[in-house]
This record gives sequence, structure tokens and C-alpha cells, in this order.
Amino acid sequence: DLAAAAAATRIGISCRICPRGDCDQRAFPPSDRPISVDPDSRGIVPYRVG
Repeated sequence: DLAAAAAATRIGISCRICPRGDCDQRAFPPSDRPISVDPDSRGIVPYRVG
């Protein structure tokens, strides 16, 4: 049902300043938080925001 509000994907301002950590469209890590990379796991993005 494309008319349902739940069908919409939230869009952030810009990847570098967006607070959403679970975005599958993220192109860049956030600039205000450290990231860590676990070479043995892969989530939505290839790093963890912390």
C-alpha cells in the first residue's frame, strides 16, 4: 500500500549530519561521532557508529 505513511522512507538532511544510524541509504559516516570497523561482520553499513 503505497498510500500508507509507513511505506515512506525517512530522508535525512545530509549523510554527514544525519543522526540516523540504521539508514540503508547512508553514503558517508556521520561527522560528529566516531566509527569502528569490525572486519568479521557486516551490517547495513560497513562500520559501526559510536
